[in-house]
Amino acid sequence: MSAFEPASSLRSRTFIGLLIAQFLAAFNDQAIHSSAMFFAISFRYRNGEHFMTAPNAISLMPILFYAPWAIFCTIAGYLADRYSKRNSLVFWKFAEIGIALIALLGFWLGSVHHQPLGPMLVMSTVFLMGTHSAFFVPAKYGAMPEILQPHMLSRGNGVLESLSFLAVILGTVTGGVLSFQFRHHEYMIGIVLVVLAGIGALASLLIQRMPAANPGRPFPTNLFKPLWANLQILLRSKPLALAVLGIAFFTFMVAFMRGAVYMHGETRNPPWDELHTSIVVGVVALGVGLGSPLAGFLSGGKIELGLVPLGAVGMIISLLFAAVSLNQQAGLIACLVAIGFFTGFYIVPMFTLLQHRAPKASKGDLMASSNFVNVVGAIMASFLLWMLVKAAAWAGITQAVQPNLLIHGELIDWDYKKGRPSRLEVLVPDKPERFPMVAREKGAEPVVIEEKGSLEKRTEDKPGTEVIVARYQLVRQGGNVEYYVVQPADTPVAEFYDEERLPRYLFLTAGLMTMGILLLLCRQLPDFFVRALLWLRSYGRYHLKVIGVNNLPTEGPVILATNCDRFDDCMQVLAATDRYTRFILVDNPADNAPRPLLRFLAKQTGMVVLPARTASPAAWDMALAVTLKELGRGNMVGVTVEGELPTADIEKFLEDVHSLTPTVIVPVYCGTAAHLTNGPAPAIRRVRVVIGHPMSPHTSFAEARREINMLGEWIRHADQGEAPPATIMIPGGVAASPTTPTAGRRCDHSG
Repeated sequence: MSAFEPASSLRSRTFIGLLIAQFLAAFNDQAIHSSAMFFAISFRYRNGEHFMTAPNAISLMPILFYAPWAIFCTIAGYLADRYSKRNSLVFWKFAEIGIALIALLGFWLGSVHHQPLGPMLVMSTVFLMGTHSAFFVPAKYGAMPEILQPHMLSRGNGVLESLSFLAVILGTVTGGVLSFQFRHHEYMIGIVLVVLAGIGALASLLIQRMPAANPGRPFPTNLFKPLWANLQILLRSKPLALAVLGIAFFTFMVAFMRGAVYMHGETRNPPWDELHTSIVVGVVALGVGLGSPLAGFLSGGKIELGLVPLGAVGMIISLLFAAVSLNQQAGLIACLVAIGFFTGFYIVPMFTLLQHRAPKASKGDLMASSNFVNVVGAIMASFLLWMLVKAAAWAGITQAVQPNLLIHGELIDWDYKKGRPSRLEVLVPDKPERFPMVAREKGAEPVVIEEKGSLEKRTEDKPGTEVIVARYQLVRQGGNVEYYVVQPADTPVAEFYDEERLPRYLFLTAGLMTMGILLLLCRQLPDFFVRALLWLRSYGRYHLKVIGVNNLPTEGPVILATNCDRFDDCMQVLAATDRYTRFILVDNPADNAPRPLLRFLAKQTGMVVLPARTASPAAWDMALAVTLKELGRGNMVGVTVEGELPTADIEKFLEDVHSLTPTVIVPVYCGTAAHLTNGPAPAIRRVRVVIGHPMSPHTSFAEARREINMLGEWIRHADQGEAPPATIMIPGGVAASPTTPTAGRRCDHSG
């Protein structure tokens, strides 16, 4: 059997199998999540008492789902690296069938036999599906660089994220629809889930077996030590720290915005039911599903970090517009779709960067540790939301409302519709008539019935709960709303806070937090906006192909020895890297100056331009000081070593740098197809950036120039479809020769 090779196309059998398996896994995750919540809320004991109140169910479900991500992250990472990732993917897809069968049993016991064990079993499947995701997700993301060649990774991630969020939409909405459609017959939901889990398990068999990344890895006896070590690796490496921080904020925002939308729905006139809220929340995922594949396509076969600030700025603007248009549902939905759309631009490069830069032998482990960070982000979002609600009450943003006591009596009957009380009847002492309350969702003054505490209605052999009914009125857009609060008589009528204005502040806070994370990411990569402007300027004019990006060290000072003596070439090398790079450009007099804004931003973020023929000793001293400062900070510095420039000056400059701070040198060649093939310049310039192997800090000036020229020779042969001479090393580390024409396929074509 031939060895498994990453595919150069998205049409590979393994990738398609992963897409189908992932889509159905995400769908069942959300369908079980929402249907379990609605089932727990609607289930009542035979005496009519609640199994669980709505606020408790809404708060508990995320904890049940996300807790396994933190508990099992070390074991999940170990299994994903110790064994073939296909094993984890297939095993957990078949385990999903068992989980769905448990859900079916729970729905059957609860809806047919009215046993409280039913909702307990259904809620346990939320924890089990969280466990399923804790093991499935690291294997899924860790397998992507093994399934697809690096230059297809961004597009593959775009498609994967798009389908994942489409599954989230459909699963969330379908869970609500099935809960209403099969009320009192919820076992039908379980049947649907079992069938879908079976289809997903069969689809996972399409995934071909891939070799284990680290088959000799021992089982971790201390489950916390590997997690701590992985977090240190993630945070010490600049590219990985950038990716982990960005992805954690994405998870944070998902949890925060979901809570904000739920709160907004509760303040509507009338309040949104669960299905309405699920649909509105789902449109954000629809936007992500539209933006993710587009981001993958626009990345052009590399990690396009220039899309990240564009996505973040789009998110900020959309959040601000959403805060303004909260009371216009059509406008709010349009803004939520836009938020999701720009989130796709933000998140696809981050996931691709994490997958690509994580060490091959520990990709699954680092993905699992990243999930742990994501869980921390989700918990922080819930805590922050709680803090903001409390702060809003303290600041007077949410106004206190004291219900007025109306009657005291015995609860004798009730009805429910869409999970909410629709009619209650209370028998008032010393009065022969009953006091009915009927909810109205239409009309000038809608009536909403709220139930607090555990209430029991009268049966033939048992009296009903002694209750009190209080009433209050709120002014809402579109008219006043009357609220009747029914609660046990032994509990006092407490004031509450009208939170109608709070969601607007939450959306504004989300915009400010997105601005804050953008500034924080810019500290990690100060030239973020230069990359964004460069992408906007280059799209449709250049086609950039990057080779050997994994040769760049992920941490520590590095000198990039380049042949770039033109501004545009330096910018192409900048776009090819995933670390902050400060260029010392020895400018070619024939260089055509780019647009002033791009040159201005480039200089503001660190480019030093020296005139090739007239640079003074003071200018070279200043360049030396800048170089030493950046290397001391652990950054990369690009230096023009080859090109039309005075070799004596640059050779002395490098000698001065090495004498003061010996630094690893990485040779980099940049050229266009016209340069490489001596043909006419095409309409879209095909730019090639080839990154060689790190060289000793004591490498001579002549050796660095020779290595750059060899990289140029290699790419010239590769672009013409020829096998490079045997003396030239492929940047990925494999020696090419005429007898191994396919060796170049193992080279790292990515960005």
